Amino acid sequence: MPPSNQSAAVNGLPLDLRSSRSGWLLVGGTVIAWGFLLFGFNDAYPWLSLVEVLTTLFGLALVVVSLWHRDDRMPRGLGLGALAVTSLLFFIWCWIQIRVAPAYGTDEAAFDQYAAQLFHQGIDPYTRSMAPAFPLFHVSPDGYTFTMAGTPVTALSYPALSFLLYVPLLMLGLSSQVAIVTNVVAWALAVAVAYFLLPRDVKPLAIVLGSFAIYTGFAVGGVTDALYVPFLLVAVYRWDQWLARRGWLRWLSPTMLGLAMSVKQTPWFILPFLLVGLYLEARQSGDDRRTGLRQSGDYLLRTGLVFLLVNAYSITQNPVAWVRGIATPFFDHLVPAGEGWVALSDFLGRGGGSLQLFTVLFVVVAIACLVLFAFSFPRSKSLLVFFPSIILFFAARSYTNYLVMLLLPALVAFCSVRPTDPDVPRLRVLLWGDRRRRLFLGGLVALVPIALVVVTFYPQPLRLHIDGVDTTGQLATVIDVQMTVSNATATTVTPVFASESGGALSAPWNILHGPSRLGAHATASYDVQAPNFFAQPSLSGGFQMVALTTSPEAMSVSAPFTPTHWHVNLNPEAVNRPVPVGAIVTITAQVLDATDNPVLDAGIPVYLGQVSYTQHGLVFTQAVINNSAEGATPVEAATNSDGVATFRVTNAAPSLDPVYFEANLINGSSSYPYGYSNIIPIRFR
Repeated sequence: MPPSNQSAAVNGLPLDLRSSRSGWLLVGGTVIAWGFLLFGFNDAYPWLSLVEVLTTLFGLALVVVSLWHRDDRMPRGLGLGALAVTSLLFFIWCWIQIRVAPAYGTDEAAFDQYAAQLFHQGIDPYTRSMAPAFPLFHVSPDGYTFTMAGTPVTALSYPALSFLLYVPLLMLGLSSQVAIVTNVVAWALAVAVAYFLLPRDVKPLAIVLGSFAIYTGFAVGGVTDALYVPFLLVAVYRWDQWLARRGWLRWLSPTMLGLAMSVKQTPWFILPFLLVGLYLEARQSGDDRRTGLRQSGDYLLRTGLVFLLVNAYSITQNPVAWVRGIATPFFDHLVPAGEGWVALSDFLGRGGGSLQLFTVLFVVVAIACLVLFAFSFPRSKSLLVFFPSIILFFAARSYTNYLVMLLLPALVAFCSVRPTDPDVPRLRVLLWGDRRRRLFLGGLVALVPIALVVVTFYPQPLRLHIDGVDTTGQLATVIDVQMTVSNATATTVTPVFASESGGALSAPWNILHGPSRLGAHATASYDVQAPNFFAQPSLSGGFQMVALTTSPEAMSVSAPFTPTHWHVNLNPEAVNRPVPVGAIVTITAQVLDATDNPVLDAGIPVYLGQVSYTQHGLVFTQAVINNSAEGATPVEAATNSDGVATFRVTNAAPSLDPVYFEANLINGSSSYPYGYSNIIPIRFR
């Protein structure tokens, strides 16, 4: 068999068919995984067991069909069923998540629904503060967006369709969870639209990609990007064939893009690439430059008209407030955050000394991507939709949703554009001569690493060193931090301090001791206190302290404060029978490191405490630990050479409620407790 035919078939099965089979096998695994997610809630909702069993059987059937059949008839028949089943499982899972945690997880969802309520009452939401949305939808301070000055953003920050989509549900009398319900339905619709737009052999990817935890978590968690995805999918489907469309079809793509742009700002960045792409498509079709520009201008005019119509009410009510609101993400000096390049400044302390430099980097990368797209066209046209994610990776705020929400539209665009004709001359010849093109492109591309180096190594203005902490004890959180802060600049700064843990920046901390303004080249000691429980970092994972300054607009981070990762394990793990009064129970406490390896050090003090947890509150108990006084807690014992401390426990009287024993370690320098053990309840009879 010739090599070309060998590459086209394996074991008698064509490779494209084999690829399709693999895709449906993944769909079957995805359905089974959904069943597993629901399995954990069977005890609270017993009827879920029937759903979980039936859907798991359906997933198994999909796998069997994918591996058994050697033609494409069965997957075609089961495709719609798989889409319907995964959508149903997604809705059920979201319903459970809402019941478990009904509070809104982000300020954007709260703002959008509150804005819809104001609009429903005839009030322009851009002229009102969104602050009432925080308590109304129970948004924790972790979900706030803060400015560099330490104040939360309270302005509606998105175009009008971000809240207009909620108005129909409000008109029907619904008020609870409107934002989340709309978000969840939008994502399910996006997956369905992608499924129908994708080619037959790629359809499984819509179901698998749409079931990723990051997307389902965003949908139910209040990240509202899902609202624009269905519109964007239709807008970019076969975008390169828009020039040939006539009648109402010529309005379809620009209308959908205008609607997507009316939800959030992320689709805005697609428009320049789309206009350039349409111009280059016209040029490749033989049109002159004027005709190409006219075609792009026509698309822009239609898109802009739709965008303005959607936002017309707010524009006519107060155009200044509307512009100020939708421009908030760009000009309101928001704190830097995200998993893009800025993470090196946020956590590693590399760069961040001038946040304006991130703006410069963002602009340089954006121009470079646009030029690269134009000069490598038409090979680059499949990447058109994803270029904005590449650009936003280098922004000062580069959250995950900016980077992943364009994947599904990018897949649809990639699979729907016409393949490149090798006989069509490259557009770089039409644009410029080869030598001038190479010089220009080379110089522009060289600016990107230069900007990266400058951004990455521009020093932070303050030096923060964590000297000590105060904790909440058994709650295992940090409530106070003592720091030494040095100003490396020649100007006086007004620092705003916050903690950083789990990838998120907390609300500003209160300064208990230390100057509010730190002079040039000065050093001062600070004692700062967490403003609320949500801002208290956990002792288990470590944290960093951050100082934000507005002049210069910069951030400075401390080295990570990582508590000792030792912890204690009590043995036996459980005492399953009542213990007679006067009998002795021997409890050993093994000190372990972060990976549960024994710490073979003698003389480590371990502290065993006792208490009873009842439905009426805590009750002090009277057990005797290592011959100490009755009820003494905690009691200290030192480890032997195997890292084991021994406690002998008895009780002189029966206990109505179990006595709970828990051990911990104490930090030697800061004297805070950590490394809490498992809990052993013992009932004395």
